[in-house]
Amino acid sequence: MAAKELTAQLAAFSHGRVPRDLRRKQVLAEAFDLFIERGFPGASMDELARRVGVTKPVIYDLVGSKEQLFREVMAVVQEELTASIATAVAVEADLPSRLRAGILAFLRFTHQRRRGWSALLSMESGAGSAEVNAIRRQQAALVAALIAEGAGGSPDPRTLEALAQAVNGAVEFVALWWQAHPELTAEALADLLSELLAPGLVAIAKASTAKRTKPSARRRAT
Repeated sequence: MAAKELTAQLAAFSHGRVPRDLRRKQVLAEAFDLFIERGFPGASMDELARRVGVTKPVIYDLVGSKEQLFREVMAVVQEELTASIATAVAVEADLPSRLRAGILAFLRFTHQRRRGWSALLSMESGAGSAEVNAIRRQQAALVAALIAEGAGGSPDPRTLEALAQAVNGAVEFVALWWQAHPELTAEALADLLSELLAPGLVAIAKASTAKRTKPSARRRAT
């Protein structure tokens, strides 16, 4: 997503036409930085065109309106975050290890983009709120699936949802708190959070599964 990461690729076309896909990536990367700096209301397509080095009609042709552009930027953030966590979790075997890996991936992802992450969260009460909430829903779904798989059986959906929201809230706020306390490492925070959360998650999810299966077991007995 970072505009600087595209510099080398763009340099290869310094004397020729930049491919549409590459130019579009550049627009999204510059737009991410611009939204962070100015917020949604203060970001202008004129400024974006100047940064990219193209005319404003080119920007509109590539990404549409400012609203469409913001949704595209947030979709990229969501996709990158989800992929980062899914990759980290996939190599672990049990729930505590997978939970720790997911927390660590989240902390690293948001820390590398800490300025942008804080800015995006600050939009939750105005423009951008739907996109921020979409990211949170996606993360909650990932956590819920992780808990259900680790606990075995079929926990009550509402219990599962509540647990996922609790995990998300704890990790998100610790990530923000960490910005003011950088003396701690991501690994130390991941250890702390996973040790705090994992035992309770397993116990509650398993208890919920047991409650749901008991009635059917009694019916079979009769």
